[in-house]
Amino acid sequence: MTKLYLIRHGEAVDAAPEVSDGSRWLTARGREETVTAAKHLRKHPPGAIVTSPLVRAVQTAEIVAERCPPDGPVTVLQALATGDVGAIERYIAGWKGEGRLALVGHEPTLSRLVVSLLKTDRWPGVEKSAVVTLQHKDGSWRFEGMFVPRTESTVDRLPD
Repeated sequence: MTKLYLIRHGEAVDAAPEVSDGSRWLTARGREETVTAAKHLRKHPPGAIVTSPLVRAVQTAEIVAERCPPDGPVTVLQALATGDVGAIERYIAGWKGEGRLALVGHEPTLSRLVVSLLKTDRWPGVEKSAVVTLQHKDGSWRFEGMFVPRTESTVDRLPD
């Protein structure tokens, strides 16, 4: 694998006494922005999509998969919900699939993963529905860009 997409789930309804954190679903805006992110990915679609099991992440992964069909089914990785960055890194290192791997998850886990992979502390965070692209080359990970659907803009370098 040479490319990794990190996708933050779209905007979700707020937690409430009758709505647990794990069952929060995407809002209409969250769905629209995720569709925009998926359209961006169509140029270079993922070969596989792996998601957190939380509803908002699964819905995000399903929207991406519908518009950019992966080679296999969307699968679940519990570590994307629990924030176990070490387990996520081991999953990435052991992934044997073809093409690009997309991981759908949450903040602050995605940011902690980026900081760990890039070995940097200069990271602005991942907005909802945003797609971070990392490339593995010559034994290390490099930032390739971040697409932000809310503004339909691309960040192509890390802040100084």
